[in-house]
Order: sequence, then C-alpha cells, then structure tokens
Amino acid sequence: MTGVSLSIDYIPTTTESASWSKSELDILQNTDIACFSTTSSVKRYLKKLDNHLNVDPGISQEERRKLPNKPDLVADILQTVGDGGDTLMAVCPSNEIARECLNCGRWQANHIYYPKDGSAVELKTESLPEEEEKEESEDVEEDVDIDVDVWAASVMQAAGDVLERKFWGGGW
Repeated sequence: MTGVSLSIDYIPTTTESASWSKSELDILQNTDIACFSTTSSVKRYLKKLDNHLNVDPGISQEERRKLPNKPDLVADILQTVGDGGDTLMAVCPSNEIARECLNCGRWQANHIYYPKDGSAVELKTESLPEEEEKEESEDVEEDVDIDVDVWAASVMQAAGDVLERKFWGGGW
C-alpha cells in the first residue's frame, strides 16, 4: 500500500462556542477536505478560524483573503498565523455555496469541488457586505435542496485528487 490515507469526521459549525476544542483542532489540522452544506456554514467556519488565528476584526477584506483556510499545526505551536501551505479542499453541493468559498478568498478555484452541471463558479466583482450585514444573515439557515448523489460524486472527486497529490508528493 501507499501509506496514504483519508479519514472522515464531523466538526459542527453551529455550536455556540466561538472556538474549537483541542480534539476538534487535532482533527482539523489533519483534514484534507471540508464539506459545507450552506453558505452560512462556510461563514461560521471562517469566523471560528479567524477567532482561532486571533485575526484582528478590523482587518481589511484584502488582508483577510490572504489568510489560511485551516489551522496549521506548526503555526499553532508557535502561536502565529500559518502561511497557508497546508490547505483544505472545499466540497459544496451547489454553485452558490462554492461561490461563497471562492469569494472569501481563502480557497483557490481548483480547490473547490461542486456539481459542474450548471454554470462555472466565478468571483463576484461587487463589493463584499459589511460585517454587520454578514452577522445578521449568518443566523438564518438557508433551505438548500441538496442532490446527495451529485454531492457524493464531488466528494469522491476531491478525495481522489487529494490521494493522488499525497501519493506523488505534489503541492496544493
């Protein structure tokens, strides 16, 4: 065998806690793929990540876009922000959720998996909403009609790409 493995776990983003537990951080630091079911789950994940990284709430959107999309083990030990070298793939059940991942700037387009039967996901050119507007919409959970078979196919595609990169020692 190759010694390359993938594991599956669940870390809720709907908890009241503003931070992750030690066990949740351990899981996240060893995770390659995140599955987001709604745009608000993407926002809550990034809010918790920013809290974990001690990101200044007044940071510009442009600077926020340069931050990593997952906790970094070495950076956590050194109590710094990681360089984003170890990144997380995002798997989304719809173009709208994939667009949220792309627009936040934390994921490159080729690290976002979504059903490709619709139009391609493109970066919005309009300005991002202010923090007050975001906070209000985060509490409302969208009613998303998810085609589980299509989403599962996207997860499998992401898993195959992760395994291939790990096997060949390629970067992200």
